[in-house]
Amino acid sequence: MERIIQFKGGKTMFGFDNLILGVYLFNFLLILTATYTDIKERIIPHFVIILMLIVNLPLGYYFFGFDAITSFFATLILCLILGVGMGGGDVKMFTALSPLFAAETIYFVPKNILILIGLSALFAAIFPMTKILKNYWKDIVPSSAYLAMLIGIIVSITEIYSIGNTKTILWIYIILSIFISRKIPKYRIISNKLGYITPIYLVGFYLLNPAYFVSENVLISFFVYIGQLSLISLVIYALTGAEISSKKQISDLKEGDIIRDIVTIKENGEVTVENANILKRFKHMIYGEMGKLEGKSLMTDGEGLSDENLELLNKLQNEGKIGGELNVLTTYPFVPFVLVAYCVITLLNMGFINYLVG
Repeated sequence: MERIIQFKGGKTMFGFDNLILGVYLFNFLLILTATYTDIKERIIPHFVIILMLIVNLPLGYYFFGFDAITSFFATLILCLILGVGMGGGDVKMFTALSPLFAAETIYFVPKNILILIGLSALFAAIFPMTKILKNYWKDIVPSSAYLAMLIGIIVSITEIYSIGNTKTILWIYIILSIFISRKIPKYRIISNKLGYITPIYLVGFYLLNPAYFVSENVLISFFVYIGQLSLISLVIYALTGAEISSKKQISDLKEGDIIRDIVTIKENGEVTVENANILKRFKHMIYGEMGKLEGKSLMTDGEGLSDENLELLNKLQNEGKIGGELNVLTTYPFVPFVLVAYCVITLLNMGFINYLVG
């Protein structure tokens, strides 16, 4: 259900009221302040959220009426649902911004807030993905070239001979192939070696059917497939354990650190530590919510370690139940990505980007 509310303010050269322009700038400065503290100390100051609420709620009500209030609570509920991968400060920030974007909502959640969350997550994913690419490009690029060659061959055969209903099966095989290559080293080696013969494939294809090669842009499609497959591979590599992590002494752990390990305290007092990828951690979390786990588990995806968690880990180490090191995920401050996404959305809302591009 999508709702669009008429904006009540006066007009400027970009079609927006001077007051809301000022509010956008005010919130930009607050997010900029939070960006600095998030980079330095990994916290979002309370005064930033409080000032946002003091300004945004009344002005949101002035611009959009009671819809600003419903948007506020709908966004809060949504962010709490998404809170598995979102810190408490992030939840508060998105919620405090929501009254400003209540003009257009989807099930009472501002459309621009959904875009803001999505863009922030997308920008935040770029850095760890580049790290994974840096570490695994020698596997990802050749195997993507092999799979792109396979796609090109099968697509051309199905189009030339009018064979339908093959693309879905083909893409399922490709995704499974990437998963298998992560689990079976010999299969990965074979895929990589096959990737190096793709120049022969391209030249041979052109010599066999130059008309089809040119008319169907086979060369361009080949490189597009490599790009798509590389992105898919990066995601699958991240899901299957290629997250960037490092070992850290328990005594050096800080509040907010996200440990890759699952620490489980069983009912008999035994403690286990499992180095788990994101899929295992997600599965463990679901089982925990369903009450299918024995004992108590410590997982820190989302907000990271709390003071209570740190005390517990130090206690377990002192009792000799766990070792002195844990695997800690390399993370990046999230608010800077929110700032970039906020700038994109506000500039689009003001029509500034459309104004620049004519």
